[in-house]
Amino acid sequence: MPEFLVLSNLVVEREKLQPYRDKHLSYLEELKKQGKLLLAGRFSDGTGGAYILVAESIGEAERIAKADPYHSSGVRRYTLKEWERRF
Repeated sequence: MPEFLVLSNLVVEREKLQPYRDKHLSYLEELKKQGKLLLAGRFSDGTGGAYILVAESIGEAERIAKADPYHSSGVRRYTLKEWERRF
């Protein structure tokens, strides 16, 4: 099944993330339970984070990324790339 890299970049002041943080983390936990999330983490400089999804198609991956509370609220913007793992 294809894998997709979601780069999630902060577009507001970090303090404005707080109301969405728990929803974002719960969303990722649910994706993990569903087998849709392989890895996730934040950037150490506080500018965002990244995660790797498993999805049937780029369309499904796009729907998943858009539904992330950080993205749907507009506090972060994402870039989605299909990723071909080598190792």
